[in-house]
Amino acid sequence: MFKKLKSLFSKSKATNNNADDGTSVAKQAKDFEKLLKKTQKDHLITTQIMTWLDKQEWKYDHRSPNDDGHTHHLILGFTDRENDWTCVFRINEENQLVSIFGILEESVPVSHYTAILMEFAKVNLSVSFGGIEFDPNDGEVRTKIAFDVEFGGLSDKALGCYLQAVAGLTEVARSVMQAVMADDEPSQFAGDYVDLGDEVKTTINDEKQVFYLPTHTAQ
Repeated sequence: MFKKLKSLFSKSKATNNNADDGTSVAKQAKDFEKLLKKTQKDHLITTQIMTWLDKQEWKYDHRSPNDDGHTHHLILGFTDRENDWTCVFRINEENQLVSIFGILEESVPVSHYTAILMEFAKVNLSVSFGGIEFDPNDGEVRTKIAFDVEFGGLSDKALGCYLQAVAGLTEVARSVMQAVMADDEPSQFAGDYVDLGDEVKTTINDEKQVFYLPTHTAQ
């Protein structure tokens, strides 16, 4: 971007001595104005969030879009009591959608997948804004809040509320995860984590008994 701006200034200076310098300078000024407006538009939301983070004196890493993409990432670390977590702002400047993630450092082992999925599902039923996500590909636990800047606007107060909500959800996610991980041998049957009717419980118990019976063929 700065190379383009510098080239525009150089061209303006070079054409200043020409007979038609008035027309050339006017054209270069118009091109510069278009480039400046485009740059501001492409980074408007990201710049606003970065300015807010700077006010808090927080250090962060800004990762620009790849190639001709429109998605920026702002990454910063937080310490919640004795636990660390990573906050990620994902900003799509094209559709003006922003997502804030709170990512826990610990991952969930495969042995606890069923338990963590069921517990997070129950928690998400009572969450009115945002939610807790679990990635079965790598066992990552993260919280997420998403909002549309185009229709809702963005202010310092709103950013503070959004980040506080993510921090609160992250604390809930960690508490649930710790409770689940405290069980060394969690059940692999989803029905064991919900309050079911007697008929359904009987069906599940029968299924479990059959499942663990030794056979000559793979089950």
